[in-house]
Amino acid sequence: MACVSARRGGVVAWPVSHIPGRQHVDLRRVWRLSIAGIIATALAGCGSGGPQRFHLEGKVTYGGETVPNGLIRFEPDFTKGNSGPVGYAAIKDGRYTTSTAGSKGSLQGPIVAYLSGGPAPDPKVEFPQMWFIDYRTTLTLEPKWGTTTFDVDVPKDTPRPK
Repeated sequence: MACVSARRGGVVAWPVSHIPGRQHVDLRRVWRLSIAGIIATALAGCGSGGPQRFHLEGKVTYGGETVPNGLIRFEPDFTKGNSGPVGYAAIKDGRYTTSTAGSKGSLQGPIVAYLSGGPAPDPKVEFPQMWFIDYRTTLTLEPKWGTTTFDVDVPKDTPRPK
């Protein structure tokens, strides 16, 4: 039997002779179910995407003195089998947090933290001399709810950038 759409009592129907007990399939119902399936699939794919990130915050000092300006980034330690995207935050007035706009949290597990810091921005100085660049330290971030505190004191004897 050829499949031809027909109108029966205002309902769009599709004659189906090979389904026992059913003469017609309501095309509107099929259409609604298809749309519902597409929406459900799309919603299942929505969300933050990627691996779960955890927020960090803390103080950054240089030989015990507050670091006025800088950047901290958290890279998964691939030498210990960790991989994924990098987390980062700005250091302002000796503090950082990955929960502010423009920052990203870190992954769990072994992490290498790289810090760069220097004096407060001065509009008269185009390129200020940084106190340290890419100072390296490590941590292991355990999964927990809330924010993890990670304070760093960069030693004064860290070689200064040239």
